[in-house]
Amino acid sequence: MKITKMICLLLAAVLAVGAVASCAKINDGNHEKGNEALTYVSLRINPEIELIADENGNVVAANAVNEDGEVVLATVDLEGKSIEEAGAIFTETANDLGYFTPDGEKDTVYVDVESMVDGAETELEEKLSRSIRDYFNNKGINGKIAPEILDQYADKAAEWGISAGHVKLVMRVLDAHPELTDAEVLELGVKDWMKLLKGNKGEEKIVVGLKDDYRTDVEALKDEYARLFELCTEIEALEAQLDGELTDEEKSAIEAQIAEKEAERKPLHDAYKDELDELQDFYRMISKQAHRKYVEESEKRQNEHKGKQSVKEENTEAVTS
Repeated sequence: MKITKMICLLLAAVLAVGAVASCAKINDGNHEKGNEALTYVSLRINPEIELIADENGNVVAANAVNEDGEVVLATVDLEGKSIEEAGAIFTETANDLGYFTPDGEKDTVYVDVESMVDGAETELEEKLSRSIRDYFNNKGINGKIAPEILDQYADKAAEWGISAGHVKLVMRVLDAHPELTDAEVLELGVKDWMKLLKGNKGEEKIVVGLKDDYRTDVEALKDEYARLFELCTEIEALEAQLDGELTDEEKSAIEAQIAEKEAERKPLHDAYKDELDELQDFYRMISKQAHRKYVEESEKRQNEHKGKQSVKEENTEAVTS
């Protein structure tokens, strides 16, 4: 089985995208619904979230991008909703939490859609914008909808030769999976980026507030297993030599070196994977505790906003009476 450096390093991503748990290329045939056409949607006011939707336009995963996004998602479940419905619920919840200004003059919902179906983005963006606009009109809010600003990704887009929207997807994957490098993520492609952001059904997510600590601990673990990654690089280089014109004797000698390095790599791979799994399990466990903080913050903001609205209505009635 040919070993590649990319998959040696994608030990956690292997689980996330459903590939075989070894140094093997990702095989889409092993995926559940391997050919599903997923769609990525980001919604940003100050709270920012991302949605992954299936081929029917129904949300299969909702992730917070910042802590205000965690507050919004703390008390609403967007999975199973259509993209348009989820967008309206997100906007309504953000309003209930007091994230919009009283006159709405400076309130904008920034929308970005990346779809695996060519040309689908424009139609989905229009439907989503219409749903949010209808909510604004029904509530008398002077809010606006605008395409997400992607200027910050322009330099990377030029460097990597991909669109700014795809750069954003790569950055989100790197944020969610610090065990990966940008080169590894770029080699995976759009389908697996979305699958990594979608995650596994029922899997606890690491909350935004713990991501920095998690990233630091993953980097420390990678340093501890530096020899594993060196071996992956060495094996990759040896395998590249096998692609050349070789005598049987030369080929046998290289294969023997690969086998020797593989014998050293395998126990390191297994130990690293076990420790990485333990680290992820730990952060998912404490994320449950941290989630309560976001629920409390959400409830607190809702009560404060209701109180302000009541005072505003009372003052309006006093003026008109």
